[in-house]
Amino acid sequence: MGSKIIAIICDFDGTLGADMISFLLQKHGVDVPGFWKHITKMVQHDGWDPAQAYMHELLNYAQSGKIELTSERLAKIGSQLPLYPGIPELFPGLKQFIKTDSKLKAVPIELEYYVISCGLEQMIRATRIARHVNGIFGCEFQYDTAGRAAAVKRTISFTEKTKFVYAINKGVANEVLQNPYLVNNAVKMDDRRIPFEQMIYIGDGPSDIPCMSMIRHNLGEGIGVCERGLTFEKGYELARGGRLSVGPYSADYRKKSDMRKALEAILVARGAKIDIERRKHVVEAPKH
Repeated sequence: MGSKIIAIICDFDGTLGADMISFLLQKHGVDVPGFWKHITKMVQHDGWDPAQAYMHELLNYAQSGKIELTSERLAKIGSQLPLYPGIPELFPGLKQFIKTDSKLKAVPIELEYYVISCGLEQMIRATRIARHVNGIFGCEFQYDTAGRAAAVKRTISFTEKTKFVYAINKGVANEVLQNPYLVNNAVKMDDRRIPFEQMIYIGDGPSDIPCMSMIRHNLGEGIGVCERGLTFEKGYELARGGRLSVGPYSADYRKKSDMRKALEAILVARGAKIDIERRKHVVEAPKH
């Protein structure tokens, strides 16, 4: 019998909460527009990867005393990071929805949540979403014995995000950070833990396009989300090439919001497909 798991995979910055690097810099009184202007120059003129560029500059800022870049400080600021309306209540709310909705409560489905972000994993793990999700994958620093960030340990951007989608798909999400080569193992489609068609990806920007395109190409769902006032710009960018199933919607996950209703409708539709496949494998006992 096929998998009964539906995975909701989310970006973080601009999807579930405010931009964490800007928030980190604001907490230290740093010129945020100036920082990002310099990062843009590093990317466009010097060929830096965006995630590598901002992490490199954060290390420079820390070494010059502009910011405090320690594991403890990142966790503290992460715990203060503003989340969008309805987050983190969305996570237990949807689990309750699949148990009580009239079309789903008889279907034996499970719901899992994952975050794949170009932001700092240390900060995300300190937010109120952390205890509700099954996996968090983000950029990481290597810390010295005093807890100070000393080097760039891991960066995630653009197509690098798809590695973690494959890890979720193949059932190696918990092992892939310690053994990244596991994601390349050949696994038959029927043996994969969470099929792509049972994935829902939620994202807001260019770094989400590879994941959305891949999941949509494999019959999963892609939902665009935008901060208020940015719906047209980002919506057009995400929608080009059929990357979205629905949206973009405003970043409001409260009950009866457009985003919440879209997620519930998709869960009902995906649950119905899982139920049909389940029934195909139910063999009626012979009658005498």
